[in-house]
Amino acid sequence: MLRSFDYAACHRDPDGPDAPAARAWSAANRAAYCAGYAQVSGRDPREDAVLLRAYETDKAVYEVLYEARNRPGWLGVPLSAIRRLAAPRLSD
Repeated sequence: MLRSFDYAACHRDPDGPDAPAARAWSAANRAAYCAGYAQVSGRDPREDAVLLRAYETDKAVYEVLYEARNRPGWLGVPLSAIRRLAAPRLSD
């Protein structure tokens, strides 16, 4: 589900996945989803940020292959996510 927010953000913002508004919208929706998940399940996936980032990265890599083969015009969405997910974090 978290990866879906990047795709939705691109449809919302014609400037693409790296546009500040698209990134902010996607980040806000990922946070809201994780908060709702935590409220219902009793466990916040953000508490294990390294594992969450690994799962998201795995999915984004799969999406790169899928988009390259089927929808090359959408390749920027998962590539942008991989750049975001690979960026150094101070909290790790």
